[in-house]
Formats: sequence, C-alpha cells, structure tokens
Amino acid sequence: MSTKILCDFDGTITTFDTNTVLFDTFGDKNYINKLRRQYYSGQIDLKTLAIHEFNHLKITEETYLNYIKNDVVLQRGFKTFYENLKKANIPIAVVSGGFINGIEAFFNENGIEGIPIYANRLIFNGDEIKVKFYEEENIKENTDSKVQLYRKFKKEYDKVIFIGDGHTDVHVAKEADCLFAKDYLEEYCIENDIEYLKWEDFYDINDYLFPKEDKYI
Repeated sequence: MSTKILCDFDGTITTFDTNTVLFDTFGDKNYINKLRRQYYSGQIDLKTLAIHEFNHLKITEETYLNYIKNDVVLQRGFKTFYENLKKANIPIAVVSGGFINGIEAFFNENGIEGIPIYANRLIFNGDEIKVKFYEEENIKENTDSKVQLYRKFKKEYDKVIFIGDGHTDVHVAKEADCLFAKDYLEEYCIENDIEYLKWEDFYDINDYLFPKEDKYI
C-alpha cells in the first residue's frame, strides 16, 4: 500500500508559530492583536489577516531570514522521523499557510533536504512586504489549498497521513485517512468528533509509524 505524508510547518515542524512570534517581535502588538481578534471571531479570513499584518510590518528580508535562522526551533524528533521516512521510501511534503522563503531558509539552516514545500511567498521591497498566495496561481477552485493538495495526493496514493496543530489544518482534518493532531487542532477534533492520534513531538509519531526503529539518531 502506497503512503504519503503531508505535514504542516508552523507549530508542527517548528515548536511555535513563526509568524505569530514574528509579529509579536517586530510589529505593533495592539494593532496585531486587534486583527487576530477579528480573525478568530470570523470577521476576517486568513488571507485578509496576512495581508494586513504584512502591510503593517516594516522589516527587510535579511532581518526576516535572520529571525528564521536564529530564533525558530525544530520540533523534537523530526530528523529521526524524516530519516525513517526515507528508509521506508515514504514521501513527505510540507503544506503550509506560511511562507516558502522562511521554510526553505529554516530547512537549509537545519540540514534538511529534499522535502517539497507548498506554501505562500513573501515579496520584499526594502522594508515593505507583500504576500503572494499559493492558491492564486495553483488552485482554481475557491477551496482551502491544504484540502486541494490533500485531494490531489489522495488520487496518487492509497493512504495520505496529515500532521498538524492549528487553525489552518481544520478543513483537511475532516478528510485525512490518518490524522495526527495537537493543540488547537486536537481541541477542534474533540469538539467535532473527528478521529485523530494525539502527539506532542515527532518521537510520538515515529513510535507509532516505525515502532521497530531506533528512537534516536
């Protein structure tokens, strides 16, 4: 049986949401918190939130990438998990509501190679930032990009496993053959009676998928 892994990035492969901390560090907290309240209450969608947040933020690409490389932390067990996926010839891809600039820089900094990334992109012009959304060029239907990517890979593989933690993962969680959930996503699954496997770090997922492999590399 063929298997594919789809994995969120922020708060999943990393220990925290890189964008949340980015705005907390470099942005106007009062303005950002106002936007977040509007998002969580359903007044604005994720795309509108991102546009307003980055229109407000004034940092250069160098500052952004230095933050990604120096401050963002890799989730425990991810390298072990990835090595075992490669041994088993199980492909993995990142599907993220975040930004490919930061994800690529983070992977390079941590010596992680060969993982396809499906994400948005930040366009820098000095200290001004615009967001180029993945779905604008790649998704024809007005549907969550993670859902569309999941459905695409489901046509190619017998089983597609999704790993996530947050708000941007809730729609794909409803369709996943096998779902690993934590934090907000776990709460959502409980409230909506969605079957899931609880995890805290990638050692948990590794133990579930590769019980006979060494836990630490």
